[in-house]
Amino acid sequence: MKSWMVLVLATGCAANKLTHFRSGWSSCRAADQNLIQCGGKEMAKVECYRPEDESCGALAIHYADGERVFLFRPPGFEPGQEDSLVPGAVLRPELASDGSSIWFKPMAGRTHDYWTVFDPQTGHWRQVDAFEIFQIREHDPHSMPLWVVRPTQ
Repeated sequence: MKSWMVLVLATGCAANKLTHFRSGWSSCRAADQNLIQCGGKEMAKVECYRPEDESCGALAIHYADGERVFLFRPPGFEPGQEDSLVPGAVLRPELASDGSSIWFKPMAGRTHDYWTVFDPQTGHWRQVDAFEIFQIREHDPHSMPLWVVRPTQ
């Protein structure tokens, strides 16, 4: 019975993880709206594909080690296929001023008031309600909007 419970807990934790933990994330800041720098070193770039009207067609984080993790993308989408994207799939994506989190509202979740918050250092994501997003923005008035930045090809 104990091993079954451990398996259930481990599966639940893994379900909310998109990538592995990365070290060296101290003294971080958001730079140039889509760049995360820690101790003066570039750690990651956030990529908004097909940005329009406070939204992106797809959203990814491209780490300095070369790994690209999509936070949201339509099935089959790959970089270079931006013309195939429907605008507005990801609403109001923002990067915390210290680079510690990225939050956005998936269009599919529009009927429910849930947002996704992603931690780029740990690779974990979680869903929060609109009030928690309000609180995040209140604590970080200098967060950076991501929909104004085009990904580098």
